[in-house]
Amino acid sequence: MQIPRIYIIIGAAAVVVVVAFVILATIFGWWGVIVDITLTLTAVLSLILLGLLTYAVFSLLRTALKIRGELIPVLDSLRETTDSVRETARAASAFGVQPAVRTASAVMGMGEIASVIFGRGQSRSRAEQRQRRRQELEQELAEQERHEQSQARSSRNGRR
Repeated sequence: MQIPRIYIIIGAAAVVVVVAFVILATIFGWWGVIVDITLTLTAVLSLILLGLLTYAVFSLLRTALKIRGELIPVLDSLRETTDSVRETARAASAFGVQPAVRTASAVMGMGEIASVIFGRGQSRSRAEQRQRRRQELEQELAEQERHEQSQARSSRNGRR
């Protein structure tokens, strides 16, 4: 990427002006005055920058206090909503879920007792249940393998 000629010309002109000023200041003995002016301008500029920095800090503090003032009510509202939801869940559990679970377990227990007493139900041992579940899983796996094989065959036939 090339630098435009105008920038080169301006830079060269600035260097020539600075060199000429240094030569003139040295010839006429202006360095004492230039140092005084430079120190004065630097001090004034420092005071201005300090004032701007102080203003920026106060603006930041004011903004933080405004945000805090607006955020605390939102957090209080969020806390109230959370407490309300928690109490609603407790009430739903106490009056809806727990009685239903107790009733269902009582009905299931009575049904098992009745089936044992009247002889209709026969308790299976855990080993029999595991064996039956194993057979079901084996059947499902075999069906899944057959299904995958048929899909593979149909995809091969589709390519031909």
